[in-house]
Amino acid sequence: MRRLDAPVVLSRIAVAVALLSSAGCGGKHYLNQYEFSGKTLALVFIDPPEPELLHGWYNIDVGDNAITTVVNAGAKVAKEVVARRATARLDSATRRVNVATRMAERTTERASRYLGTRSVATADGADYVLEIQMRSFGIDARSNSATYLYTRAEAVLLDRHTGREIWSEDVRGSNRLTPYVVGTGNAPSAIFTAGTLHTVTVADFEEALDQLVTLTSNLITNELREKLRDVRDK
Repeated sequence: MRRLDAPVVLSRIAVAVALLSSAGCGGKHYLNQYEFSGKTLALVFIDPPEPELLHGWYNIDVGDNAITTVVNAGAKVAKEVVARRATARLDSATRRVNVATRMAERTTERASRYLGTRSVATADGADYVLEIQMRSFGIDARSNSATYLYTRAEAVLLDRHTGREIWSEDVRGSNRLTPYVVGTGNAPSAIFTAGTLHTVTVADFEEALDQLVTLTSNLITNELREKLRDVRDK
């Protein structure tokens, strides 16, 4: 059997899945009722919660081969144990990475460019405020074939003077953290996933978080750009 290389920093792994969804708060907006050119924009970032670990129930099919059943069950348990330990390393990386600062740097510049606004450091005195709340993020270990870093965030553009919501969007992003593998009856995928996840270091998680922040920022600003295009093309 071919030996799997340990995962390195996410830039070298296949950074695959980027999911974007609108969950009811990205539909109606009032961008056409405001003039943004020459006005000021500030970004407010609400501190994220602690990283979470997503895992599933182990529904093991009991077949004719009792040994295979035991191996499959053991592999899935091992994957969850490794994922829980990896969550502690992710938590350490989170304390080293200033998510708020990096999100502000990546988001304010693009949002201001599309809106025509001038970015300012604080919300006091700004004409508009872009509020970003990272509702959840962490490790998604529900798949036996790979493990992912995921994030869910909400962005809201506010008229600071009235508090009115001008536009909002709910975004979800996901980066694959370990190689995607397909196991066999004798060597389940979960075994390889656990083995590769075990080698992800705190430094790897730091870079992964940085890329996840960039992904989330891009999802938010891309959606804002699309909505502005719709308004300005009419």
